[in-house]
Amino acid sequence: MNEKIIKPGVVKRITDQIKDKNPLCTPEAVDDVLTAFFNVITTAIAEGDSIILNGYMVVKPQHRAEIVTSGNIGKKTIVPEHYAVRLKAGTQLKEAAKQLTEKQIGGNNE
Repeated sequence: MNEKIIKPGVVKRITDQIKDKNPLCTPEAVDDVLTAFFNVITTAIAEGDSIILNGYMVVKPQHRAEIVTSGNIGKKTIVPEHYAVRLKAGTQLKEAAKQLTEKQIGGNNE
């Protein structure tokens, strides 16, 4: 619980999950696929495209207009117009969070 899993850990978990179906699958191959997956997402965002993985997530660039904020002692800060990455969780990830809520907090928190 509350473990921070970095890329090598993700690669190991993926390899462990698919080694029964494909015994030739190596951690290096999984690392290559994972790297390629994130390269595809990065390139898509840089080109203004969205990635939609039904049931899991939507990753897309989102335009943010310029805003002026008031900071300390009346000093104004300008945040220029820019794009940000928006990640929207799909039903599979929302269900996983719901299961964690029920396991850790208990009850039905809908």
